[in-house]
Formats: sequence, C-alpha cells, structure tokens
Amino acid sequence: MRIGAHVSVAGGLANAVGNASDVGCESLQVFVSNARGWAPPPVDPAGDQRFRAGVAEAGLGPLFVHAPYLVNFASASPVTRERSREVVAATLAKAASIGAAGVVVHAGQALASGRAAGLATTRETLLPLADALAGPDDPDLVLELTAGTRGALAARFEEMAELLAACDHHPRLKVCMDTCHAQAAGYDLSDPTGVTKALDELFATLGDRVVLVHANDSRDPVGAGRDRHCPIGTGTIGDHGFAAILAHPALATLPVITETTGDPTQMATDLARLNRLRPPPGVQQGREPVPYPAQTRRSSTTTSPPSGTQ
Repeated sequence: MRIGAHVSVAGGLANAVGNASDVGCESLQVFVSNARGWAPPPVDPAGDQRFRAGVAEAGLGPLFVHAPYLVNFASASPVTRERSREVVAATLAKAASIGAAGVVVHAGQALASGRAAGLATTRETLLPLADALAGPDDPDLVLELTAGTRGALAARFEEMAELLAACDHHPRLKVCMDTCHAQAAGYDLSDPTGVTKALDELFATLGDRVVLVHANDSRDPVGAGRDRHCPIGTGTIGDHGFAAILAHPALATLPVITETTGDPTQMATDLARLNRLRPPPGVQQGREPVPYPAQTRRSSTTTSPPSGTQ
C-alpha cells in the first residue's frame, strides 16, 4: 500500500514533487490543466522529463493524473461530449509523457438523456480513447465511482460493472473507488462490519479492475448522495471506518490517495492519520486480486451498446 495525496502544481508541474515529499506522500495525484476548464495541458517534453526524473529521485509513485471535473461522456450535449473527448485525449498524452499510471475520470451523469443513452454515448467516446492506449507504458483510463447524485452513471458497484460491459470490458479501462463517494452512494463505511461487506462486494464485482482508492472522509451520512469531502477522521466514516478500510486485504497492494484539502498542513495531518491507522508492516496479509470476469471484446468499430443497455 502506497499512501499519498492530490498535491498542488501551482507555479509549475515540477513543484508537485517537493509538495508531495514535504507532506509525507508515497504516491501522488495531480492536475495537469485547469481542473474546471477545457484547456488542454501544456506540451513541454523537456519539462515532463525533468518531472519524471524528480518523481523517481524522490521515490514517489505511482503517479495519477485527474482529468478536469467538466468531463462528462454521458452528457446529452454533443458539444460537451466532444470537449470531454478532446481534453481527456490531451490529458492521456500528457500523462504518458510524465510517466503516470492512469488518468482518473468521473464516470459521469446522464441528466437529460437517461441512463441507456448515457451508456451509449460513453461507449462511443471511451472506446476510441481506450483503443489508442496501445503501448505498455501508456496510462490506463481510470473511471471513478461517483457519489450517487441525480443521473449518476456509475455510483453503485454493479453500475460500474454495467458501464464496463457497455465498453466491451476494454482492458485499458480501470476503476477508482472514492470512500466519500461510496458512503454517499449508500455503502456504510463507518464500522468494520459495513466496510468488510462493502469492500468484499466491490472486489467481487469489479475484481482487479480496481487500481486506486481515494481516501476522503464525508461530511454527510451514508446514502446522502452528496460529494462533500472532509479531513480524515472528522466525518461520518471516522477513524474506525478508515482503520477497517486500510486493513482490508484487497487494499494491501493498491495506492491510497487523499483529496481532502489543498492546505499542506492539513494534508500532512491527513497523511499522518492514515499512516497511523494503516496496519503495521507485516500484519496486513494481501491477497491475489479477483480477476475481473473475462469477456471477449467486440470490435471497437461497433457503436451500439450491448444487449440489455438499451
């Protein structure tokens, strides 16, 4: 398990290395463009190589990039879908250049069009992006489970499984589970019994597609459907919940990244708390991830969703 945080790139991407090291990160996540805009990340091959070298020298990793929040492949608006495609394609290229393991994208919302149409447009947009990730060093496209707000395409674990099926179970599509989102979507992570039930279900449903955990406490009660992060141990998940989450054997080899704050002091406090709550070295017994159900991929030129999603 490698615990880290989403760190600032203010003043330049290179600053993320020092920001991560200063607060005690092992792994890290960054934005490479405006988190709330459509502008693509800057092209800077020399700077990217310096950043990669800095990450390696600092012993950090894995590295993930979070795509802008505006991305929504399930939108009823063709303009939004095309802008989403363009910025994610550019973000994937930047992530490959800086050596990132994956690009995290929220699974999206189908507010106006409905779920079936949202699955269809997501498939239409995602498959070409995933097909372009042909190299062994290319980043994965990591779909993040959301908080269950209105129109959410994949907040529940079985909904993410349906989304992956709609995208032909493409091997470059992975999954991120956010603890605040899961709490909001109805999975009770506040006590060991609820944590075991939820995480057993997560890995039974999605198996080794889960490659990243976002560790965020929640301001709201279980099932609230609201995505409101708060510092570790101060919300409705609490210390007992996070201790059980970190002790789950399926997390033993996964990166765990917190997104609770942009304040370095609070970030360091959150990381120290997670490290205090994690099992001592040698205590947590990892287990082989459950393989995600093997499915034969259909041709990416087929644009209709699989039977059952219409």
